[in-house]
Amino acid sequence: MPDLSIGLLTYKSPDLLDNVLTSIAETRGDLDAEVIVIDNASNDRTVDMVHEKFPWVKLVCNDQNRGVAVGRNQILREATGRYIIFLDCDTKVLPGALQTLVETMDARPEISCCGPKLLYGDGTLQLSCRPFPAPLNIAIEGTFLRDWFPNSGYVKNYTLEDWDHNDIREVDWMYGAAMMFRREVFDVVGDFDEGFFYQYEDIDIFFRAAQHGLKTIYIPQAEIIHYYERERKALFHNKIHIHIRSILRYLRKDYYGRFWRSRRVGGGHAVNSNDQPRVPQARP
Repeated sequence: MPDLSIGLLTYKSPDLLDNVLTSIAETRGDLDAEVIVIDNASNDRTVDMVHEKFPWVKLVCNDQNRGVAVGRNQILREATGRYIIFLDCDTKVLPGALQTLVETMDARPEISCCGPKLLYGDGTLQLSCRPFPAPLNIAIEGTFLRDWFPNSGYVKNYTLEDWDHNDIREVDWMYGAAMMFRREVFDVVGDFDEGFFYQYEDIDIFFRAAQHGLKTIYIPQAEIIHYYERERKALFHNKIHIHIRSILRYLRKDYYGRFWRSRRVGGGHAVNSNDQPRVPQARP
């Protein structure tokens, strides 16, 4: 069994996929890892590029684009590693990142899910960790409204920008651009919810993990570049119906608490090595 399954989902992004696969090849070292790419019917040069430049990649080609959650569930079915990391194709793995994530999880059996520090292409910090959002958080963070209140305590409590992002911390959820799980987590929480075509499938999977008492940690010693920030949505755009449908599904399924305040399940405290294990047991 490999230590790590690396899963990527791509749609009409051959250059970005080339970049992230090259970074994996250059940085994984002697880590026992497999790489799985799901192509969501790109119908461009993506498939030929992977076959020609990365013949060691396991490539699955879909005949239609069925969305992010379906593609990630395909990765789950193909993966054989002890851990599974999902990467967006607009990422670049920096040296030592994958090894650090695996070694940290091996050393902390009480942890079920984790993610690295994300950096923009210019090397600056991307605020990728969050508490579970309330409706007002979604309205502010996902639109131009955040620009109106950049120094608001309410905004900062959600973006966690006042944290020291150099410390390992327990968090509620983190951007799906780079998230890693023990494979047994999915025996407990189930697969990604395919009712989410695009966005919020990551928040939903972390929420279900938290409901089962499973811990998620942010590991800043592992660094991955994420070239694009999670999208902000103007009032009118070509994906507005998908975005709204995902928001409503999240609120109906997962949101609880007061309208105004996000719900902190993970607690956000620094991780203590004496924390009691809550990780699901591997199947015999």
